[in-house]
Amino acid sequence: MPEDTAIPERKGAPPWATEPFKQFIDNGERLQNLLHLCISGISVLRAMPGIVKAIEKAEPGDPQQAATKLESAKKQAELAQREVDEGFPVLRAQSVISLWSALEATIRTFLARWLENNEQALAVDPVQKLRVRIGDYQKLQGQDRYFYILDRLEQETSAPLKCGVTRFEVLLEPFGLSGAVSDENRRNLFELNQVRNMLVHRSGVTDRRLADACPSLGLSAGQALRLDDAMMSRYFRAAVQYTTDIVVRLGEYFGVDMKEIKGEAMGSELEQ
Repeated sequence: MPEDTAIPERKGAPPWATEPFKQFIDNGERLQNLLHLCISGISVLRAMPGIVKAIEKAEPGDPQQAATKLESAKKQAELAQREVDEGFPVLRAQSVISLWSALEATIRTFLARWLENNEQALAVDPVQKLRVRIGDYQKLQGQDRYFYILDRLEQETSAPLKCGVTRFEVLLEPFGLSGAVSDENRRNLFELNQVRNMLVHRSGVTDRRLADACPSLGLSAGQALRLDDAMMSRYFRAAVQYTTDIVVRLGEYFGVDMKEIKGEAMGSELEQ
C-alpha cells in the first residue's frame, strides 16, 4: 500500500487525488486549441490557388511546375471549402468522442487511485459486498487490481448503462464524493454523452433515441447532426466545470473551505 493512504492530518487533497483532473484540464485545453488550429489552417487553404498564381505572375518559372502547383492548390482549396461548407464534421466529431472518452478515463483513473491510496475506500459497504474472483484478482499487479475492483463496482451499479453525469455520480457516491450538479451542466453533459454515442454507433446520423432525449437540438431521426462552435464550446465548458465540481468536493472531503471557489463557479455559470 502506498504512503499517505489515510486522510492526511493537514488540510488539502493529496497530489495523487488531484493529478488526473490537472491532466484532464491540460489535455482538454490542448484538444480545443488543436481543433481551432485545424479549422483555421484548413480555412486558409482556400486562398492557396490565388497565392500560387500571384507568385507565378510576379516571378515566372517553369510553366509545367507552375501548372502542377496550381492544380494541387486547387484540389486542396476544394477540399478545404467542402469542410468549411459542411462545418468540419470529422474534426468536430472526433473532438466530441475524444472529450467524452477523456472525461470517462479521468474519473476512472481518479477512482482507481482513490481505492489504491485511501484505505477507507476499500471498507465502504458497496465495495465490501462486491463479488470478486480471487483467482483473477491475484493475477493482477499494482493499479490493475484497483481497476478490477472499479470494473466490478461499475457492473454492480450498472454505471455504463447510465447517461451523462449519472454514469459518474453512482461511482462517486459510495465514497462520499457525489454531489450537486447544476441543471445546465447536467443537460450539457447528458447531451454530450448522447451525441458521442450517436457519432460512434450511427456515424453522425440522428436516431430516434437522440431526437427524443435531446429535443432542444431540433433534430429528427435520419437527419445528419451538424456540430457548430456553440455546441463545442458548451461541451468543453461543461466537462471542465464538472471536473471542477469534483475537485471542489475533494477539497471539502480533505477539510478545505471551498465556499469561495463554489461561489465563483456558480457565478461563471450564470454569466454564460
